[in-house]
Amino acid sequence: MAAAGDLRDVLDLLWKSRSQEDSSLVQKEIEYLVSKTKETPLLPADIISNRGTVASLCLLYTSMQWLAGGLTRLQRVVSPSESLKRTSTKAQQVRRWTLLDLNRPYHDGEAAHLPMDQELATTFNGIISSMRSLALDALFTLQVDIRCGTAHMMMKMLDAPYLLSFPTNNPDPKVLEVNLDLVSFDDALSTYLSSEEHRFITSGLAAFVDTLLVAHASRIKAMDMSGCGRMQLNILVLQQNLKGVEGDVSLSRSSHFFELFAEGADSIVARVKETGGKDSDFTIEECKALVELCHSEGIQSTQRETSIQARRRLTEHLRQLEECM
Repeated sequence: MAAAGDLRDVLDLLWKSRSQEDSSLVQKEIEYLVSKTKETPLLPADIISNRGTVASLCLLYTSMQWLAGGLTRLQRVVSPSESLKRTSTKAQQVRRWTLLDLNRPYHDGEAAHLPMDQELATTFNGIISSMRSLALDALFTLQVDIRCGTAHMMMKMLDAPYLLSFPTNNPDPKVLEVNLDLVSFDDALSTYLSSEEHRFITSGLAAFVDTLLVAHASRIKAMDMSGCGRMQLNILVLQQNLKGVEGDVSLSRSSHFFELFAEGADSIVARVKETGGKDSDFTIEECKALVELCHSEGIQSTQRETSIQARRRLTEHLRQLEECM
């Protein structure tokens, strides 16, 4: 995804405007990645699981940027007349490049350089551009991979049971795995990249997680109040860990989403009807998913009458939400 297509165009713009932190571009990337995770579920093979590979990509980026910068400084375009003069005196000035001290000035105080005509310079610049492009490929791959890896673990967390029947003070084990992966990834970035590249890769990560949790809430099969409490704890633990990676961030939207669960389906529908679905904090589809969660415990009840009543109420609430569209 990072090599070509719409996402590559967005990443290019994000990189070029990195000093300004364009929130609209960040949101565009988030929407693209969230939609892709809905279309095609992520597999373990899609994620870079070896932290040695992450380090290698960091080194590839820095090496290509250093080499491209060095070659650019070494290049010198000469006029045809100067080129002809150098060619005519070449026999008297033959020196092996391997014997030159590139840090020592020579030729009237000039540093070592590669003289070339305009045609050769064009080809030479094309090689340098390819090096810089390869460097950005590595950087963009890291930027997308940390999001895809986090999304993959988030899906597992959302697939966990949230019909608990009793309160718990422990977050889901998958949240702890996400935290370990993020810390490991962040350590590699901090070790091998500058603060500018590190900020580019991690900026917007919390906003992506916040959006992802709401957009994929429908993956939760059933939830009761104890399960909702555990989800809130999961979000809090994630938020604290993301602060260590990205800075002062908040998962306020996803936290508010599950706070509404505690208010019940009637309250959610009433909120949407008050605004006509236009000024709500969440889309109609997201509200539908939340209402379905509110009724999921009753629908899965072993008592037939309770299950039937829950289904009827869900149908009525969904109908009311449809009317607000």
